[in-house]
Amino acid sequence: MKKILLTTLVTLGLTATSVSAYDLKINMQLLGAEMAVLQNGFMNSDMQGVKTAVEKLSKHSEELLGNKKKFKEMLPESKKHKAGEAVMSAQIIAHNVQIIRDQIENKLNKSGIERREESQRAYTYIEHACFRCHNIVRDVE
Repeated sequence: MKKILLTTLVTLGLTATSVSAYDLKINMQLLGAEMAVLQNGFMNSDMQGVKTAVEKLSKHSEELLGNKKKFKEMLPESKKHKAGEAVMSAQIIAHNVQIIRDQIENKLNKSGIERREESQRAYTYIEHACFRCHNIVRDVE
């Protein structure tokens, strides 16, 4: 388990240095690595890890997906018209990140079980948003 986490963190470190290049593949790898860290936090009941991972994911998803013009520049000509989907995915991620934050802070005064389930459900919606965006760029001609 520690080996997986270490590998993920190394991947994050390596890809984070290349984010400024705004390369589509590297950006998707970065978000994927952040999702893996977030999932690992949930699986290990590491709320501090979840909190840290969700903040990074929030920041990077907005930077990488939230700007339609920048995202459009990364797509091949045949898929540029789908850049709005990335913006929609960023909005879905942002909404569900806020749900996770609220559950961690227990703003709604729920039990631990309810908060974990709400957070985990939000994670699956984030995951779906990632797949939705990924489907746009898959099988690039």
